[in-house]
Amino acid sequence: MRFAGWCLLAGLLALAGCGQFFPPVTSTNGGGGSGGGGGGTGATGAYLYVANSNPNLNTIAGFSLTNGKLTNISGSPFAVPLTPSCIAMTPNDSLLYMGSLSGAIYVYTVGSNGAISLGNGGTPVFTGDSPVTMEIDSTGQWIVWVSGFSGEAYVFGINSSTGALTNLNVPGVALASSAASSLAITPNDAYVYVALGTDGVETLSFNGTTGALAPVNSVLPPKQNLDADLAVAVSPNGKYLYVTETGINAVRVFSIASNGTLSEISGSPFKTGLGPAAVLADPTGSYVYVANRTGNSISAFSVGTTGGLTAIAGSPFSTGTTPVAMAEDKTKGYLAVVNEGGSPDLQVFQFSTTTPGALTPVATSSTGTDPTQAIGIAATQ
Repeated sequence: MRFAGWCLLAGLLALAGCGQFFPPVTSTNGGGGSGGGGGGTGATGAYLYVANSNPNLNTIAGFSLTNGKLTNISGSPFAVPLTPSCIAMTPNDSLLYMGSLSGAIYVYTVGSNGAISLGNGGTPVFTGDSPVTMEIDSTGQWIVWVSGFSGEAYVFGINSSTGALTNLNVPGVALASSAASSLAITPNDAYVYVALGTDGVETLSFNGTTGALAPVNSVLPPKQNLDADLAVAVSPNGKYLYVTETGINAVRVFSIASNGTLSEISGSPFKTGLGPAAVLADPTGSYVYVANRTGNSISAFSVGTTGGLTAIAGSPFSTGTTPVAMAEDKTKGYLAVVNEGGSPDLQVFQFSTTTPGALTPVATSSTGTDPTQAIGIAATQ
């Protein structure tokens, strides 16, 4: 997710001005889940996890998704120690990480039935900075996040058994701006792209073997001055980067060179609804979806052979109020969207069988006691 977490930064800075203290960046290498040992078994079904940012709740809601129907996971919504700002699932569906702008990351082990349990003995696996967006690499060995407080990017190693994080004993990479709202890792784990709002998009090199992260090239500016690049996604084949931009209300498409350099393709940008704030590249590489935060809709596109986008018939598709994050379920038959303004909090669409890539609404749910201010979603993979 990422736009909503970025907006919460203003509140965080206000707290800092009132004397809130952020200790040095540290990791906690304790083992096991609360009450005992080891990581979860990993979920075996299609499950969705929604982070609620209302500070009066501090919860993650969990749902199973079967034949287009949402069912609460036993124990959901799950209480969390701090207000969530972002969440991410490991590729083997055994560990769920929750970051908070209050200055910590917690790990949850995931059971085969989708239930989550607070790991690491109930203590954070990271303290000292404020993750606003985070992703896990394709191997599940590394977690990459950007601080909404210091404006730095970090990489920590993941203990696949316990979920504990290991600091690489290197400082974070200072970004060109502290206004990060989204990041994306290329499928080959070679580059990381970070959306920096009105400052554009920054490219970082990433070594999937060692976890080393470093800035490369210059920062790509927005198409227009004062526009904001709020979300990024990489195509499954690693050839294209999708960037949502306000002001022009469009998604820009860039080809990715072998050295990570970006070149905007012919025909880009492609118009979306108002306030494009999240983007998802379908795993088949055939479709791209953009959540329009102001327009309360999802713009759907088919992807051409040269990377160009064509609006799908019926697009944009109506959502609840203020959609901010999306995920595909494990079966790749459904698209889920969370709406920060509710009405509803969680919405599930089925991919049309008659119009390829089109969305048909099939299920909705509250994610807790409204207003939940749902801002992030993770799905089993």
